Amino acid sequence: MSDPTVISLGQIIVDMTMRVEQVPRAGEDVFAQDVSTQVGASYNMLHAVRQMGVSACHGAVLGTGAWSDLIARTLHADGIDHIGVRVEDEDCGFCIALTDAQAERTFVSTRGAEAHAPLDAFDGIEPNDGDVVYISGYTLVHRTAQALLRFLTRTRSHRFTAIFDVSPMLEQVDDVLLDALVGYRPIWSCNEREADIVVRRLRLPDSLPDRRERYASLADALDAIVIVRTGAEGAWVCRPDGECELVDGFPVTPVDTNGAGDCHTGVLCAQLAQGEPLSHAVRIANAAASIAVTRRGPATCPTRDETEQLMRSPYDKANTSGHTKGVQ
Repeated sequence: MSDPTVISLGQIIVDMTMRVEQVPRAGEDVFAQDVSTQVGASYNMLHAVRQMGVSACHGAVLGTGAWSDLIARTLHADGIDHIGVRVEDEDCGFCIALTDAQAERTFVSTRGAEAHAPLDAFDGIEPNDGDVVYISGYTLVHRTAQALLRFLTRTRSHRFTAIFDVSPMLEQVDDVLLDALVGYRPIWSCNEREADIVVRRLRLPDSLPDRRERYASLADALDAIVIVRTGAEGAWVCRPDGECELVDGFPVTPVDTNGAGDCHTGVLCAQLAQGEPLSHAVRIANAAASIAVTRRGPATCPTRDETEQLMRSPYDKANTSGHTKGVQ
């Protein structure tokens, strides 16, 4: 891994995606369209890295079985090396993902080998200084969290860039692991709902109406960079020194937001691995995610050329009035 590489410690499972008019109520029976089985979760982020032409490795656990074999084949086809361990007695999990007519997502997930990693699962992961290490909030609420805590302790004085993709699971993370993560000082990447969860977990004042002040306060409390995705508006980038800016987005009419946040984070990781300044990396990620939500499916990150073409094209906000939803 001589070239700067994005290394994911996040979990990969298989998505069974379905498009429905609306999510069924209890006891209701509905028919779905556009049904597909695809590798998802952290793979979506790694796929986005590869779409940007950057090296990517999966450092987390794979199991043994049909789902794990599908994941391994998909990683290989995308040029993503698996550098983590593989367990013999359990398959990876899967998720049923429903996307309704308003492009909202609903998930029902199972746990498999990715959630039940042995304590030494990340002991063989040795990032270089120029690499970017991706950590997922979903990893923090399973047995795999103990392996991650061991990695954080071992690499506490790291010189590589670490990005923490918050996820709503942060509400369930125990205080010991949360304290270790805060002390690790990764870049915190989240949407607005997830940012509110971090505010609550840190017991910060949640009554600040001004978002600039709110997110600047969060970055100060974490003593780390915080990126908050705010849909079509773009993303806030706040630093612990008090600097806080809104990086403009690219409003579009979405058809499917499934995997859009993963696209944003993956492109961000890729750009930082290539040495791009943070604000410019976020703008590229905003553009890529805006294209992703116009396509159906979880792994819809555009290529670098497509992303750069959007950024070069004349952009008339008057033509997007009312189209206010974007990557979450």
